[in-house]
Amino acid sequence: MAEEIENEMQEAEEQQVTAKAEPTAKPKQRGLSSILGKLDSLSENGLKRVLFNLPFVLFLVMLAAMHIASNHMAENYARRITKTEKEVKLLRWQYMTTASGLMLRSKQSRVAQMVDTLGVRELRIPPFKIEVKKD
Repeated sequence: MAEEIENEMQEAEEQQVTAKAEPTAKPKQRGLSSILGKLDSLSENGLKRVLFNLPFVLFLVMLAAMHIASNHMAENYARRITKTEKEVKLLRWQYMTTASGLMLRSKQSRVAQMVDTLGVRELRIPPFKIEVKKD
């Protein structure tokens, strides 16, 4: 029994030595050429595996397209928000300018000047009520 174990160990060592001594056939290719080479040499079994994974790959492509569309829409919303903020700021400045101009024009002295050209003058006596007595 010990002899059998020794023989097996010697055979294993010889296989390791011959495996190290043999030069490698080809260096591994990387990139697109290796993928295309593998696709060319696919057997029927390999083709089945590729077709089996095709729905998952299509799902990932669909998710990527949805992600791109979502980012595009978010960018458009951000642009619209910025544009609307600028318009609101401009309209606010216009409102403030108009309101201050109207406030100046509605002062009593300013109104009196504008109406004086029409011949209407300010009252010097305070207004009073006219009462009618019933008989």
